Amino acid sequence: MIRWLLLAVLALALGSVAAYLLRADTGYVMITHGRWVLETSLFGFVGAVFVIICGLYYGYQLLLAGAGLPWRVRRAMERRRADLARDSFEAGMLRLMEGHWRQAEIEMVRRAADHRAAHLNYLAAAKAAQQLGASDRREHYLRLAAQGDPEARFASLLTRAELQRARGDFAEARNSALELREQDPRHPYPLELLAECHLALGDWESLGAVLQQPETTAALSPLRLRELASETLRHRLRAAVQSANLDQLKTLWEQAGRELREDPALLREYARGLVRLNATAEALSVIAAALGRSWDAELMRFYGGLQAADPLGQLATIEQWLGRYGEYPEAQLAAGQVCLRNKLWGKARSYLEAAVRQQPTPTAYLELARVCEATQQRAEAEKYTRMGLELAAAL
Repeated sequence: MIRWLLLAVLALALGSVAAYLLRADTGYVMITHGRWVLETSLFGFVGAVFVIICGLYYGYQLLLAGAGLPWRVRRAMERRRADLARDSFEAGMLRLMEGHWRQAEIEMVRRAADHRAAHLNYLAAAKAAQQLGASDRREHYLRLAAQGDPEARFASLLTRAELQRARGDFAEARNSALELREQDPRHPYPLELLAECHLALGDWESLGAVLQQPETTAALSPLRLRELASETLRHRLRAAVQSANLDQLKTLWEQAGRELREDPALLREYARGLVRLNATAEALSVIAAALGRSWDAELMRFYGGLQAADPLGQLATIEQWLGRYGEYPEAQLAAGQVCLRNKLWGKARSYLEAAVRQQPTPTAYLELARVCEATQQRAEAEKYTRMGLELAAAL
């Protein structure tokens, strides 16, 4: 509008200048054609030509505008529908984030056909239908999302796998994750889904195989990777013990990484498995090596309860740890138990009483009762037995 106003002002200014310059001599123009004769001033002729040119130009523009009117109307309607579809999508996403599942589903589906990314509408509608417990509508929306855009098939399948996992259908989610892996083997997230599904299904062999893949390192955080690896190794060790397969138990432990082998909880699991499979000497060796590296109260209690082929050597080792780590009650209890097995009654009682003074436990009281029983102190044996049973009942 401003541009045309400026042009009009410029034209008036030029006209004024021309009128001033031509006021003394307006010029003369004569045009003849057959019997027709046109006589006018030069200024009038120029003005007439200008008016004719402008008329032809704007007439042409008007003709073009009239011819393109249906197309312009159609484009305006399409833009209007696109704007409404965008507004509906944004409103639906807001309802979805707010937890208004019914309203979110309605907004997502209402103008999905007019949205330039209709597959996003259907994927969001599928999530809303999942929350409403409408599995049939959820599957319908997922199919529409996959059909609308070939590039959206992966996103549709990924959403299906997530929704299956969310509702506890881990077997179906595992199948979807495997299909995702076939479509894009380099994508990290399907590996995470696959690992979580194997964990929920208790498929430890498959989970172990997934964790050994290099892509898993990128798919899972270091903490989660460690948690899954620890849980997998623990259950596989227990399975080997249940099947009485000592060789498999040892192989699993040897193939585990150093970080897992130094985990005290896993080490105790492995040592218990060795003891159950009559490999007590190897269990003692494994525990002794671990306690030689660092202190662990649970391992010490376990070590003291095991009977070595050389009990005097076992006692000497425990006494070395007492001097190295300090007089922990677990170490004193272990020393007392080994002394009891070596029939060193006085030394056993000294260690056990020291352990009870620091940390009374039912095991320490019962071991003291055994010492008193062995030394014919029946009244004290009954006292310590009663104290041990009372403490055990209170725990």
